[in-house]
Amino acid sequence: MPPPVENLSDDESTGESIPYNDAKEDHDSGAENQEDNDEEAEEDEEGVYVVEKILGHDFAKNGTLLLQVKWKGYDDPADETMEPEENLLEGAKDLVEEYYRAQGGRPEKPQRGKRKSMTRPKHTPEKSEPKRRRKSRAEAATETPDEGDADLPDWVPRSKNWENEVQSVDTILRDAETSTLIAYLHWKNGKKSKVSLETCYEKCPRKMLKFYEEHLVFKEG
Repeated sequence: MPPPVENLSDDESTGESIPYNDAKEDHDSGAENQEDNDEEAEEDEEGVYVVEKILGHDFAKNGTLLLQVKWKGYDDPADETMEPEENLLEGAKDLVEEYYRAQGGRPEKPQRGKRKSMTRPKHTPEKSEPKRRRKSRAEAATETPDEGDADLPDWVPRSKNWENEVQSVDTILRDAETSTLIAYLHWKNGKKSKVSLETCYEKCPRKMLKFYEEHLVFKEG
């Protein structure tokens, strides 16, 4: 037969009480922390911007490549921003590389041309043209005419005196076939022709004299 159980007073009881209220408070506190974490996660998600497309590029003054970004969910062109290349390589590398392929490669900043020197060019004195001397009669007679003058016709006016019809005597040449001297005349009507020297002495002697005076070299006495 088992021994009788002693009656213990409340003060003498050795059993531990169950902390009911404390457990409830801990549960409520954990729920509140979970709600706070969920709210923070939602706020973090709202602060994340997703790149939808690279639209263009430019360069900063220091040479940094800037990419024009259209953000997902933002269709207003005013929301597009210029972002440094390095900021997009981590989260939007594929879109960046796709843009580079469309451009034929990574854009490079164009090199500026060298500044022109402000120094003034040295003044080069103009070469003075040699003084022209008058040609002698022998030089004038052996001058080579222009290619067009070599095929001039033998046209002459019907008048006996040509002084008022000859504009000038261009040159005098020796005919290679006949060895005779030929004068190349320029007429006032615009025509040109070649005439034997004997005929010129007869028809326009003053014009011939003027030609010789212009081509003779005079020695000082």
